[in-house]
Amino acid sequence: MDVTNKTDLGEMTAVQLSQLFASGQASPVEAAKASLARIEKFNPSVNAFAYVVPELALAEAKASEARWKKGEQLSPIDGAPTTIKELTPVKGIPWRRGSALGSTTPSEEEFLIMERLRGAGVTVLGTTTSPEFGWKGVTHGPAFGNTLNPWRSDRASGGSSGGAAVAAALNMGVLHEGSDGAGSIRIPASFCGTFGIKPTYGWIPSDTPTPLFELAHRGPLTRTVEDAALFMNATTGPTPKAMYGYCPTPVPNWHEGTKAANIKGMKIGYSRNLGYAEVQPDVAAAVERAAKRLADMGAIIEDVDPGFSNPQDALLALWYAAEAKTVELINPTEEQKALMDPGLIRIYEKGCAYTARDYVAAEQVRADLKVTMALFHQTYDALMLPTMPTTAIEAGVDFPSGIEGKDWSDWSPFTYPFNMTGQPAVSIPCGFDQGGLPIGLQFVGPRYRDDIVLALAAAYQSAFPEETIGAPRLA
Repeated sequence: MDVTNKTDLGEMTAVQLSQLFASGQASPVEAAKASLARIEKFNPSVNAFAYVVPELALAEAKASEARWKKGEQLSPIDGAPTTIKELTPVKGIPWRRGSALGSTTPSEEEFLIMERLRGAGVTVLGTTTSPEFGWKGVTHGPAFGNTLNPWRSDRASGGSSGGAAVAAALNMGVLHEGSDGAGSIRIPASFCGTFGIKPTYGWIPSDTPTPLFELAHRGPLTRTVEDAALFMNATTGPTPKAMYGYCPTPVPNWHEGTKAANIKGMKIGYSRNLGYAEVQPDVAAAVERAAKRLADMGAIIEDVDPGFSNPQDALLALWYAAEAKTVELINPTEEQKALMDPGLIRIYEKGCAYTARDYVAAEQVRADLKVTMALFHQTYDALMLPTMPTTAIEAGVDFPSGIEGKDWSDWSPFTYPFNMTGQPAVSIPCGFDQGGLPIGLQFVGPRYRDDIVLALAAAYQSAFPEETIGAPRLA
């Protein structure tokens, strides 16, 4: 990417900063200061951060600067200004997990993903907001309040990685760690107009217990596909500490695969609504236009639904049981429950009512879904569909228009099926609705073929940068 015309380090990508660090035209300390200045400027309007740690960040940036000067940088993202979702513990920062009951003292532990990011030399700016224990697809809760959409402050950022998506959209840092149990990377990526990838389960191993088991993926939110690929280069790979899933070898160089991505001849199954959901007209029109564009770029587009019915009930059995276990581990008193998100308490109570037979039945639905999609990918390289059936909903609510349904997943029917299968899925912006809100396009690939969805997203972003790397109104 050309960096010669860029003057503001705060507007640059991780790839561009890496080039400048290597040439000595800029330093990690300057980049950290530029990101911290953007946080100071924009965050009061959007509330994307749980904690900002300037002193820790500048100390890490200074160490990175010394490595680059010696030619001993740890990776291309050494010194890259980075944020971590508040559900992931970071040493020196309180691990609240979006809860009023969370710890207010600095954490002394970190997970494997943080060890790998540390090993790559990133500069951690702080932690980004999440709903309480990441339980829902919007980001507002008892610990840090409401995280707002950077395009319209009366709209939601999505969740549960809402703070990460807002930080990515406004370039308050260049790399943003998120997690996705039922859509929590892709929902906010779609609502906020950023790129997000939920990698195949196993590429980024989990070394810590989670009652969500293989639903719970970690991955990046960024402005560009290339930056996300650099994040994946730093964090993917096998480990004997993995508790769930499987990570094959060799691990691809994800970043190399995004360069000059060629999608000519790729066979893509295009589903408008998976055969069971309604889609907002503006969203449908934008995705239809994207399909025609991809065909013009040489991809083979065929209208097809994968052939499964809505697995929401099975998802909720798995999800509610997991959230019930999460709350149970905290063991809150009745007084403490009053400090928690009422919606979380409701699904905790529902989760406690599920039986082992219910859980086994839900797992069978998940297994059948994996087979259905594996058979689909014998014919198609990827599935293309909307990320979300709607643009960003109203801020501060769990259900749009005040109409309470079965669950927040009612309005996100296109994300959770692919948590259940463990497949790679990305969201890339593909346009705007009539009100100027971003629209997300989703690509889903075969398990362990994240290279396919990254190539599709990279090719689309390269062809239409004005829609895919747009600056929010706030910026």
